[in-house]
Amino acid sequence: MPTTYTGSGLVGPTAPPIGPTAPFLATGIYDFSGMGSFSLLSNFDFNFVTGTGSGTFSFTQGGQSFSGSLTTTSAPVALGPGFEIAYTVTAGTGIYSGFTGGGNGLIRLLSDPAGPPPYSFIEAGIMNVVPEPATYLMMLGGVAGLVALRLRRRD
Repeated sequence: MPTTYTGSGLVGPTAPPIGPTAPFLATGIYDFSGMGSFSLLSNFDFNFVTGTGSGTFSFTQGGQSFSGSLTTTSAPVALGPGFEIAYTVTAGTGIYSGFTGGGNGLIRLLSDPAGPPPYSFIEAGIMNVVPEPATYLMMLGGVAGLVALRLRRRD
């Protein structure tokens, strides 16, 4: 089921550019409706000529997380420079173990990109993270076991 999210944080380069591309690190705090608050850690490379980037992300809540890959594209956003972002969830730990899915959002830079880093940002979007089919089979097996136990106790 899709869930909306909002977040804010800081992003900045982790090394000087090599040609038109530079590595970046983003950190922030995000709120997912119905799921609570998560910490973001993202590493990505951004190409200043094409206005695109790609990398990895992880949203962590206590000792549990979901993570995967991301792509970004420069995009006009109301009230300032921004980016479209697409997430692909490929892994999870704890209650998010086996989760897959994806999401899309818009990022708006609050800092002047011509100024010194780090740059502050806000983001909002929709994420759809669901258990993989094997997880559903395990849950179904557990429910069937409970029903069988209950029927056995009746007899």
